[in-house]
Parts: sequence; structure tokens; C-alpha cells
Amino acid sequence: MGMQGRMMLGGMGDDTRAYDHRIARRLLAYLLPHRRQLAVVLVLVVLAAGAANAGPLLLKIGIDDAICGGVQACDDPSLGNGGLLAIVGMVYIGTLGLMWALNYFQVLLTAAIGQASLRQLRNDMFAKLQRLSLSYFSRHPLGAVMSRITNDVDVISEFVTLGVTSLVGDVVMLVIIVGMMFGLDWRLALVSLAVMPLMWLASRVFSNWARNAFRQVRSTVGDVYGNLQESIDGVRTAQSFVREDRNAAAFEQTNRQNVDASVRAGAIVSAFIPVVDTISALATALVIVVGGMFVINGEMGIGTLVAFIALIARFFTPIQQLTRFYNQLQSTMAAGEKIFELLDEPLDVEDRSDAKALPRIQGRVEFDNVTFGYNGTDVLHDISFDVAPGQRVALVGPTGAGKTTTVNLLARFYVAGRGQIRIDGVPLDSVTQDSLRGQMGIVPQDSYLFSGTIRENIAFARPYATDEEVVRAAEAVGAHEFIERMPEGYDTDVRERGARLSVGQRQLICFARALLADPRLLILDEATSSVDAHTEQIIQRGLDRLMAGRTSFVIAHRLATVRGADLILVFQDGQIVERGGHDELLEAGGLYYQLYTTGFPGDETPEQTTATETTVLNRRMWM
Repeated sequence: MGMQGRMMLGGMGDDTRAYDHRIARRLLAYLLPHRRQLAVVLVLVVLAAGAANAGPLLLKIGIDDAICGGVQACDDPSLGNGGLLAIVGMVYIGTLGLMWALNYFQVLLTAAIGQASLRQLRNDMFAKLQRLSLSYFSRHPLGAVMSRITNDVDVISEFVTLGVTSLVGDVVMLVIIVGMMFGLDWRLALVSLAVMPLMWLASRVFSNWARNAFRQVRSTVGDVYGNLQESIDGVRTAQSFVREDRNAAAFEQTNRQNVDASVRAGAIVSAFIPVVDTISALATALVIVVGGMFVINGEMGIGTLVAFIALIARFFTPIQQLTRFYNQLQSTMAAGEKIFELLDEPLDVEDRSDAKALPRIQGRVEFDNVTFGYNGTDVLHDISFDVAPGQRVALVGPTGAGKTTTVNLLARFYVAGRGQIRIDGVPLDSVTQDSLRGQMGIVPQDSYLFSGTIRENIAFARPYATDEEVVRAAEAVGAHEFIERMPEGYDTDVRERGARLSVGQRQLICFARALLADPRLLILDEATSSVDAHTEQIIQRGLDRLMAGRTSFVIAHRLATVRGADLILVFQDGQIVERGGHDELLEAGGLYYQLYTTGFPGDETPEQTTATETTVLNRRMWM
């Protein structure tokens, strides 16, 4: 992660540390609501560890007491005790059954706790995504965001459901084994632990190698998701320009980088296993040599030596697991960094602590010397205008002039850098966003529909609207006729992003959705730019119905929509360069006149031009 990402974390991510207590503490906080179940899990883990390590002790009893009769030399078979040996065997089988049962319930309970915790984590991430400002999504590819919710959470899932309990179990196992070693013979215990400096050195070296490898894996996974999402969204464009092979090659390269990073990380982890096995073999050899001498000298029973060798084999297993846990911890820290970077992302638009609900809107809108910019560059400069309740305002101008930015500020998707925006005299920054947008109807240029039925999409803002209300809204905007022709009418599934419908049909659905919401203030962002002239005539009547009695802001390139506006604001380079009515602006002969004569696609035929416009045009021809 780069410096910018670490700054966003407030110093949370530190490349020099594999473990960050702040990330770990926040992850473990999701487990705290389940502390009672966790206590039960810990008890089960301790009991299971005790049952698992009963074997070596039973070996000692079986050999030294049952077979050798308590004689260290073990040279007289007649001293053996078959009854005791049978008891030892049955107890051993019992401990195995107990261990299986304890592990079963421990894994079952741990999985339930982990999934419940992760459900809350996903809910928190989704809720934050819903609140984040539009600027966040313009800075972060959708694929990378999806990677955090899916892949990074999966990494956390493995850590929470397996890693934490494995850590506790391995630590308990080590404590029990070391205690048993010193209980059997403190001299052999010291011999066994003599190899621990080698184990520590090997763990240190491999962990340092693994740290960067796992961070690279997390980074390249995000790149894969981003490339995949972009390629799927742009598949039509790719096919239009015959870019399939090149796009496939680009994805292959991104995918290869992720595969290479994963292989490197896996190779590092895998290489550590034979190192641990070698150190374990060294410790076993030392115990055999030293312990064998003790047996020969009569200082130790054969059973004790056999038990020690069994403990040595068990001793390095949890150490190996702890090393894997350490590597898993590094991967989890990298995933946690990305997750909490999202959760800690500051909101560009946030309600003030004293914000109040906006009363029912009458519809007066004021922009007072509003200036706004992206990344330090102003795109709006001292914008001022007043709109009376119920007026229709058309915003026109070249692409990039600031029209969409203006209505986004009105909807409070962004916050003005300077100046003030008021509705009915109330500054926008003094009211809650919900109370403001709840009285707005917004129809964007890309008519976005959600997966589901036509009925559900129309009733999106009013989920409890009756079927009659949904139908009336569709009839008002001219959508009812084509909906009735669909295979299942209003219950037709539109599929993802409304793929089953044409562009014009999707826009009609969006108009019906806005009408059903009954907004007091309406924003139409080039909502008719993608429909043909016939469809525009159908929805124009619906627009008139939709805008009746409401303050409306229309960004449009079609003359039919612009000409009926009470006020036209002409934007250029982030400023309002002209304002007035249609005829007035034509008479002025400025930028609006140029747009009218050259810039409005889908204009009416010459026969539909008004007499005033004809007079103006004739006058221009002779100037």
C-alpha cells in the first residue's frame, strides 16, 4: 500500500510490522458480542488439547508400569500386568473419542461465531458504501471496492473462524507438552528446547520474506477484480472495436501477476515446512542419544524415553501451526488494512451535529456566489441565481460547462467550497440529507434500473405503493402501453441494469419512478438525451405531468424540453454567461443562439419552429 493509503488509515498500516494491534483490536471487536460463546470455545479447546496429549503419558504408563512392571531395566517379562495394559488401551481409545467430540463442537461453535461476526463486518462495509460520497467512487475502481467486500473479507473469515481458535489451541498444546516434558524429566526437556533458537531464527527469516509476498497478493487481487469488472462493463465497446484479444491479453497479464504473487507466497510457506521437520528431527536425535544413555545407565525407564519421543513429535506440530498462523496473520493484516481504510474513509458530505429535518419544500431555490472544485481546481465560479416555486429551469451549455455539477450540489452529493445554497431560505448545510433528498426526484442520464421486476423498480422510492399507484404513474409518463406488452407485464424481470429493456423504455421507467415518489423538487439530468423523436413525444407529455407544480431543473440538449422552461441558464467554463427565456436569449444572439442553431440534437422540423424564432433567424441571416 502506498503512502497515500497509509495516510488515509491514519498510520494504521505499517509496512515494517507484520502485526498491528490496532487492526487486530478492531477485528476482535467484532467477536466481543459473542464473548460467552467464545468462553465455551476456549474451554473446549483446552479440554481437547489435554485429551490429545494424554497419549504420551499413557505410553509411559503402558510400557514402564504395565509391561515392565515398574522396573527400569525391563528384563523380566513375568513382571508385566496385562490388566493394567488393557485399561491403558481403553483409556487411550476413550481420549481419542473425547478429543473428536470436543473438536467437533468447538469447530461448530467457532464457525457460528465467525460467520455472525463477518455478517456484521459486511453489513458495516455495505452501510459505509451507501453513505460514501460520489467522489469516492470516482477515485476508486468498482472492482477494487468489490475485492474488499468479497476477497478481503474471505481472508478475515478464515482468520476468525480458524486462526484465532487454532492459536489458542496451539498455545495451550505447547504449554501442556512443555509441562509434561519437565514433569517426565527436566534434563531431556532442556535438551529438547535446545533447538529453539534455530526455530526462532528460521521463523524470523521466513516471516520477513512472507510479509511482502502476502501484501503483494492482496494488491494484485484488487487489480484482477478491477480489470474484470471494467472488462465486463465495457464488453460492448470492446467487441465494437475488436479489442477482445487485447483485453484478454491485458487480463492475462494482470491475472499472471496475481498468480505469481500467490505462488511466491505459497513457496515461502511451503519451504518452511521441511525446515521445521529438519529441526524436529534434530531435536528427536538429541533426545534419543541423551535419553538412550539415561536408559542404558538405568537412570530412566524405556517408557519415559518413548513418551519423550512422542512429545517431541507433537511439540513441533503446534510450532509449525503457529508459524502458519503468523503467515496467515500477515495476510489478515493486509486485508484488514484495506477493509478499515474503507470503513475509515471520511465522508465528504456529512450532516452537522445540529442539522434539522427540512420542512416540506415549497420550491424556492437560491444559489448565492457558489464556487466548487475537484482536486483543487474550480469547475464552478460564483454561480448565483434565484428560482421561484414551481418554475422550470433549463441548464444548457457545452459539455463540461458545469451543469451536472450544479444539480449535484443542489442534491448535496457534493458540498460547495464557497457560497451558499438555500431552499425556501434554509441553507442546505443546516438540514439532514435524508430530509432533503426525500423531497427530491432525480432522473439521471444513465437510466439505472435494479435487478427485479418493473413494478419493483417503479416503486423503488415507495416500496409500499399499491399496484394502482404504480400503474397510474406508468400511464402518466407513457410507459404503461409497452409494459403491458411485456411477457409478464409489471412482473417482468428487467435483469441486471435493465438489460431486458431498451434505453427509451428504461428512461420511461425512471420517469414513472420519479413521479410515484411525488417529489417537491425535480432534477432531470439529460433524461431524454438517448431517446428518439417519437419516444420523446410520448414522454414529453409525461414530463409536463411530472413537472406540474414542482420546481424543476432540467439539463437537456433537446429543444422541446428547453423551450418550455420559465428560466434558461446558459453555462460556459463553469459560469452562467446568459439567463432568460427562450425568445429573449434567441434575440440576444449569444451562446444560446449558437447552441440553438447548431447544438441541439433531435430538434423539431422547421415547420414546428415558432413565428418569433423564424423572425429572429431571418434577422440573423441578414445581419
